[in-house]
Amino acid sequence: MTEPMEGPIKKPVKAFVKDAVDRPSVDEPSVDEPSVDEPSVDESSVNKSSVDESSEETAQRPDSAASGFRRQPQQQRSQARVEQLLKAAAEVFWEVGYEAATTHAIARRANTAIGTLYRFFPNKLAIFHELEKRHRKGVEATHTQMMTPEFMQQSLADMIRQMVTTYADYFQDVGHRVVYIQYYSAPEMFVHFDDAVDTGFIKRFAGMLRLHNASLSTAKSELLAEVCHRSFNALLLSALRSHATHRAQLYQELQALLTNYLQPHMPARSPEKLQPNARSYSPHAPEGNAAAQAVAGQSVTGQSVTGQVRRLATEHRLSPRQQVAITHVLTQGSLTIQQFETLCPERSRRTLQRDLKQLLSKGLLHSEGDTNQLIYRLVSP
Repeated sequence: MTEPMEGPIKKPVKAFVKDAVDRPSVDEPSVDEPSVDEPSVDESSVNKSSVDESSEETAQRPDSAASGFRRQPQQQRSQARVEQLLKAAAEVFWEVGYEAATTHAIARRANTAIGTLYRFFPNKLAIFHELEKRHRKGVEATHTQMMTPEFMQQSLADMIRQMVTTYADYFQDVGHRVVYIQYYSAPEMFVHFDDAVDTGFIKRFAGMLRLHNASLSTAKSELLAEVCHRSFNALLLSALRSHATHRAQLYQELQALLTNYLQPHMPARSPEKLQPNARSYSPHAPEGNAAAQAVAGQSVTGQSVTGQVRRLATEHRLSPRQQVAITHVLTQGSLTIQQFETLCPERSRRTLQRDLKQLLSKGLLHSEGDTNQLIYRLVSP
């Protein structure tokens, strides 16, 4: 991963749609010719085409302007060249800002011909949108990987520490860093991020808070989560623009800020509360419910919830969402579809209901109550 630059950093300049297309400059130094393994491209025709399209694109909204590949890379060599171009673009955007960057500068940094760049991307906005799309996928993957049973069982301080550390590591990548900072300078140019993304993160974090304190109302937990989310983003933004020493200090202060803010709302959790009720185990349960007996049996011997979830995930090939569901039942005693939606807001109710149905068929859970108000628990007598 690319290390952040030291010293003063130029903040990205607000981008306008009229600058979405890079007009090749007549006094731009010539770029390298295509390498022998690249099919030759008539750069003049490519550049002329890009310029001719400029008037049409400037009339479009940012989300309807070129927002993807001109052509998808198919061969391994082409894919490697695109990766090279994206890496170079991220570095140029970081060093001079989005508006000052040019496709010629990106091609030079990538050590490739400008015609090669235009073969895959119609303009620099399309390059940025590809970086944006990758950042969106990266954030979601990072969040999913972090939301493990181990994470859910940590103390509040450890949970906050892991969150800050995880995202500090994630933003070592200059591409992610550039996109994140640009969002707070020119959100109108984004097509893969909007307020709905923020709302999703807030609801997800609110659900985690309610796992630590079941007495929190939905409204209160979401208010706490919003304050944390806004504060996290504000300090993270400042940290990413700072030199390494100051950045590390801000990360430490961010951990302290969030922990101290949430602590009054998060009662200490005793080890006993992390174990399911032993009465969920039935020595008279049918032998076919071995998995359910294993869950409850482990709780009797005092093994950790994390160990139980890990073993069941391996034995029954549980998906990450199903592991979250099992963890919630083990720690809270039950689960509703509404709670499951809070834990996994990015998925539809139908998808989550299918996950729970599979857990029922595996003999891990049973349901009780009316159709629209089902409560899921460990199998009991």
